[in-house]
Amino acid sequence: MIPYAKTTVLLIDHDDSFTLNVRAWLSEKFDVTVLHHKNIYNLDLAKKYSLIVLSPGPRSAKDYPHSLKFLRDLPADQCVLGVCLGLQLMAIASGCNVHTYSPPLHGKTSKLISDIKSMNGLIVGRYHSMACELSSDFKILAKSENLTMIAKHTNKKWLGYQFHPESFLTENSNVFLNYILTEFNL
Repeated sequence: MIPYAKTTVLLIDHDDSFTLNVRAWLSEKFDVTVLHHKNIYNLDLAKKYSLIVLSPGPRSAKDYPHSLKFLRDLPADQCVLGVCLGLQLMAIASGCNVHTYSPPLHGKTSKLISDIKSMNGLIVGRYHSMACELSSDFKILAKSENLTMIAKHTNKKWLGYQFHPESFLTENSNVFLNYILTEFNL
């Protein structure tokens, strides 16, 4: 019997302890390799992975020029998931605005409003002080308190969660993990 081979994922670490939690969450379904954001200068590296995941991180997306360049240079058919800062990186890389959100929502919960039945009404854990103003290049899949919580790019294989799906504050985190599999056909 041949053992089941998990899909390979490259998780880009943006100097955040949550990266370890994201890795543990992803490891339920994927074979995860972690690489620091300053070491992602080689696009050939991306070709080795079925999915690139942009981790959460402190500061502004503009403070991660290596990640922004890498993201801008990826082919449109490369599957990319952004978590919190990761969605903000996608927004900046697409020419959208990201601004400070007050009050900061660190360790707070919110209820999702979504047309996706399995996600609508779920409670999610938030750890951010930034908000994305997305262009028509993105389809909003879920909101909370008038802020985008889940979005996907309309021309690229990019999906972003503004909240932390791996957090113990997030209800039924497997829904968000399974959605990645469905959305990206993994």
